[in-house]
Amino acid sequence: MQELPDLSELSHSEKDELIRLLWSMLQSQSKQIAALQAQVADLQSRRNKKGSLEI
Repeated sequence: MQELPDLSELSHSEKDELIRLLWSMLQSQSKQIAALQAQVADLQSRRNKKGSLEI
C-alpha cells in the first residue's frame, strides 16, 4: 500500500479489509520493534559488562 485510498469511495467491507490489513501490519511491526529493543538491551548489557572488566 503506497497511498491511503479515498475512504469515501470504499465499501464497508473494503474498509473492514483495510483495517484488518493495517492491524496485521501493526502487530507484525510491534513484534519486530520488541525484538530489536531486546537486542539493544542485550548489546548494552554486554557492553556494560565488558567495560566493567577493563578497570
